[in-house]
Amino acid sequence: MAGTILLETKNLSKRFGGLKALDRFDFLVRHGEIVGLIGPNGSGKTTFFHVVTGILKAASGTVMFGERREVLTALPPHRITALGIARTFQRQRLFNQMTVLQNVLVGAHCRTCSGLFGSILRTPATRREQKVVQEKATRLLALFGERLLPRAQDPAWTLSYANRRRLEIARALAADPLLLLLDEPAAGMNPTETRELMRDILSIREQGITIVLIEHDMTVVRGICDQVVALDHGIKIAEGSFEEVRNHPSVIEAYLGRRAKHA
Repeated sequence: MAGTILLETKNLSKRFGGLKALDRFDFLVRHGEIVGLIGPNGSGKTTFFHVVTGILKAASGTVMFGERREVLTALPPHRITALGIARTFQRQRLFNQMTVLQNVLVGAHCRTCSGLFGSILRTPATRREQKVVQEKATRLLALFGERLLPRAQDPAWTLSYANRRRLEIARALAADPLLLLLDEPAAGMNPTETRELMRDILSIREQGITIVLIEHDMTVVRGICDQVVALDHGIKIAEGSFEEVRNHPSVIEAYLGRRAKHA
């Protein structure tokens, strides 16, 4: 499975009135990769995530996913999640009054079978499923060392900013994704927290999960990404290794700045 195509877009376009947020964007991710998506603010990165996950509908083009090359462009978000794509958001979207553990359990909802009556009647099948899901949620919290698991019963609002970011990732992982989309996971973190996050992401990849991340912190992109794709005004302007993309003239001008060539 490693090295085979997991996600591919062809000629993907999205417009908001006269603004082209994505313009015939071709993108390819292989199983086992960590791919970085970079570009200045407003370049179309988050719009791309929205289109892939069904939050926004493409104006044209195709999104294909998995070994069966499922076409995602006409599917609602819950169907796309069920196929194996989960994501975090640029702005945090936790259930603040629920506990840390409960937030992760919400992410596992798409993989549970118990219905309303089973939950009300507390049938044996429902209890068994709840036990399995709770054990799974506990394991996901443990992926982040001592950052989340000791706080499993605390309300989510009590977490530090960095731990809230980690909790969002744990909740996304509860959906059992093949592909995890991370929207600026290191935003707002200090250097120590960022290094920990990089180790966390590499650990997630070791679990067999492919990752695409939007990130402005070039330390993160350089440190963990196998491939990098740069966007500007919805157009792909470069792709390749970090060094290849960093030194591309269009990227230097549009995003990194002239002096980055000598960094």
